[in-house]
Amino acid sequence: MGGPNATREEVARLFGRVAFGATAADLDAWSHQPYEAAVDHLLNVPATASRLPQGDDPERASLEQKPMDDYSPLHSMQQWWLERMRTAQYPLEERLTLLWHDHFATAARNPDVPPTLVFRQIQTLRGHALGSFRNLVTDVSTDPAMLLWLNGAESIGGKPNENYARELMELFTLGTHPQVYSETDVREAARALTGWTVDGNGNAQFVPSRHDTGTKRVLGRTINNGGATEYQQLIEAALAQATSARFIGYKLVAGLAYQPSTTDLVNNPDPLVAKVGDSLRRSNWDIKTAVRTLLLSDEFRHTNGSDGRRYVKSPAEVIVGTVKALGVTANNQPIADAMGTMGQQLLVPPNVGGWPKGRRWLSSSTLVARYGWALTAYGRWQQGPVLRPALPVPTDLNAWAGLFGLSALSGVTADALRHYVDTRKSAAPEELQAGIMCLLLTSPDWMVV
Repeated sequence: MGGPNATREEVARLFGRVAFGATAADLDAWSHQPYEAAVDHLLNVPATASRLPQGDDPERASLEQKPMDDYSPLHSMQQWWLERMRTAQYPLEERLTLLWHDHFATAARNPDVPPTLVFRQIQTLRGHALGSFRNLVTDVSTDPAMLLWLNGAESIGGKPNENYARELMELFTLGTHPQVYSETDVREAARALTGWTVDGNGNAQFVPSRHDTGTKRVLGRTINNGGATEYQQLIEAALAQATSARFIGYKLVAGLAYQPSTTDLVNNPDPLVAKVGDSLRRSNWDIKTAVRTLLLSDEFRHTNGSDGRRYVKSPAEVIVGTVKALGVTANNQPIADAMGTMGQQLLVPPNVGGWPKGRRWLSSSTLVARYGWALTAYGRWQQGPVLRPALPVPTDLNAWAGLFGLSALSGVTADALRHYVDTRKSAAPEELQAGIMCLLLTSPDWMVV
């Protein structure tokens, strides 16, 4: 299934889409090696519980214990996560943690949702990033940040809040292509979700007296009173629908490969969506198996740039890929601010639907912000550690491409860089390097993979 050995272009595309970019070492190590081996290398993520403690655990634990009413640690949390993305031993795990954060978009918003709870939720997402989607959606359904974000903590028998019930179906498990749930299903599902609240320490708590104990009918299933476990019957009803695995397959394809068609995920799906969704179903909702199917597919591996199968990097991916290449740390406020200027703040998605996708990241305003980021990145490199990589000489375009994990530069980008250098023959090397970095980091070669 993996086919012949990987080309340099295929390695750049693989790491560029799912590992925050290839380093020059990655390109050298995996080019002309079996493509399937490169995929399995990225997927070789041990279960969280079996790992030795990470060196950054004390800092993360400290941030997770911040008071519920303290909103000041938000910036420190964003910076910590960016640095983890940069240094992750298992970059695909962090990449999928970001994807699930976008899927189950929960925002730290004063005064309703403390940053501490959203930061804890990220760790829950990380723990399930390549595990069981069933377990992931089950844990998110009673996650304290989610209970506050979508008003589940206010939902009681006789007066259920429908927000989470609706988003569980529309955004988290079923989608609307086709829509298989009704308003009655939403109302009945909301009854099944009653009883959960969040205590003063930020822990989810089930209060039996707040739960609707009556019989519910959701998505063709009868749900009897199950107390604290009743919501799990609701999740099983959603995952049993024919559209559910295809919908999550669609989200994986859109989040890691390209923007597929959404005409009808059951009767007329994008071929890769069908493959990934069916892999999820056959594997009993195993995310790692589904992602492997995606990464080994011809649709992911091969693209000629004119078939629509391209992926536009989000600001987080742009920033992490840049600092990885330059060997500078990401845990500082100017870098977090630059990402916000480009339209993405970790832990603060704009709404429950998550961030923009695909070409919507590319606009006149975000392009200006990306120019600004390129200059910030050059400044960070100048101030960086002694062991940071030396920048190539202005005329060595192949070296510039390799530094940023690109197999080669397109003709258009290469011509633009040559023109820039040729028209500034009297400029100092530092000025030329800054200009080349600015042009390269705002080129289609870098932003679209």
